Amino acid sequence: MSDKRRSLPHDTYVELVRSLFATLLPTVIMTTAFLTVGAVINFQTPDLLLAILMLLGGLALIARLSVLILHKKEAATARLSWERARTLERRFACAYFSFAATFSAFSARAFVVAGAEAHMLIIGLLFGYGAGVAAGLSLRPWISVTSILIATLPTIIIALLSASISYVAVGLLLAIFTIGGVESMLARYRVVAHKEMESQVFQALARRDDLTGLPNRLSLRERFEAFMAGSDAQNGIAVHCLDLDRFKPVNDLYGHPVGDALLRAVSERLTALLRRSDFAARLGGDEFVIIQTGAVYAEQADMLARRILRAIGEPFIIEGHRITIGTSVGYALSSVCGNELETLMACADEALVDIKRKGGGIVRYRPPVERLDHRLAS
Repeated sequence: MSDKRRSLPHDTYVELVRSLFATLLPTVIMTTAFLTVGAVINFQTPDLLLAILMLLGGLALIARLSVLILHKKEAATARLSWERARTLERRFACAYFSFAATFSAFSARAFVVAGAEAHMLIIGLLFGYGAGVAAGLSLRPWISVTSILIATLPTIIIALLSASISYVAVGLLLAIFTIGGVESMLARYRVVAHKEMESQVFQALARRDDLTGLPNRLSLRERFEAFMAGSDAQNGIAVHCLDLDRFKPVNDLYGHPVGDALLRAVSERLTALLRRSDFAARLGGDEFVIIQTGAVYAEQADMLARRILRAIGEPFIIEGHRITIGTSVGYALSSVCGNELETLMACADEALVDIKRKGGGIVRYRPPVERLDHRLAS
C-alpha cells in the first residue's frame, strides 16, 4: 500500500490525511468504552496481565487523543504540505497501531481467562472498534486494514480453536465481518480517492490560466490570502503590475497563434525570475501580476522590476520569427498601501498607467502627498 500512497497526487494525499484528524469524537467514545469494559472485566476476573494490558491500552488511547488534539488545527490548514501531512499520518498511525496491539492482547487474554459475560463485552467492543475504524479511517487503508487485522485476528483464532460450537460460530462471524469490512473499506477508499483526484484536477483547472498555465485571478487571491495568513506576512509584500509593449502589432503581423505562443514564452520567463515564495498570475490579454514576498524596501521591489524589464526585453524566437517586445512595470509596497490585495493591485495599476503615459519604464506607487512633495523637491 505504500506504493499506492506515493502514487497519489500530493493534493489528494493531503486531503485524505486530513480526514484522519476528524476522528476525535469516535476516539473519545472508544476510550470511554474500552476503559469501562476493561474495568468491569478486571473487577469480575482479577488478573495481573489483564490489568497491565488495560493500563497500556489506556495510555495508547491517551496518545491517540494527544495526536488528534495537538495536530487537528494544523491538519485543517490550507498550507499543510505533503511532507508535513506524511509526518502527521505516521504519528497518527503509530498511536493507532499501539492501541490496536494492546486492545488485541487484552481481548485475547480476556477470552482465555474470563467468563462468558466478559466475552460478550469483548465481542461488542470489537464490533464497535471495527465500525469506528471503517467510518473514520477507511480513506487511509494502510492504517485501517492493518489496525482491524491486528485487533481482531488473535480473538478470532482463539474462538475458532475453542471446543464450543458457539465460540467457533462467533469466530467465524468475526472473521466474515472482518473480511467484509476490509473489502468495504478498500472499495470506499478507491471511490473516494478517485473522486478526490477528479475534484483536485477540476479545481486546478479552475485556478489556472488556460493559455499560459499561470495562476488566474481566483488562484492569485487564494495564494495571497494563504500567504497573509502565515507568519511571513509581516516581512513585506510588493505587487507588480505589468503589460507588454508592442504586443498588438505582433498579433496583427503574425496572427493570434504566434501571439499566444509569445504570451506562453513571456510567462515562462517571468516564472524563471521568481523565488519559490513569489508567484505570478495572468489577468487576461497581456496583463500580468507578480506578488513579491519579503519586499520590505523599495530597492528590493525595484531590483525585481528591473530584472523583469531586462528579461522581457530580450528577443523571443517564436515559430521562426525573431520578436522583440518590451514591458512597463508599476509596483506598490504593502508598507505604503496596506495588506489588501485589491488595494495593492489598484495602486500598482495606477503606477503602471502613469509610467506608460510617460513613455514606459518602471515606477513605484507614491501616495498623493508624497507625489506632491516629490514634485516640489524637483
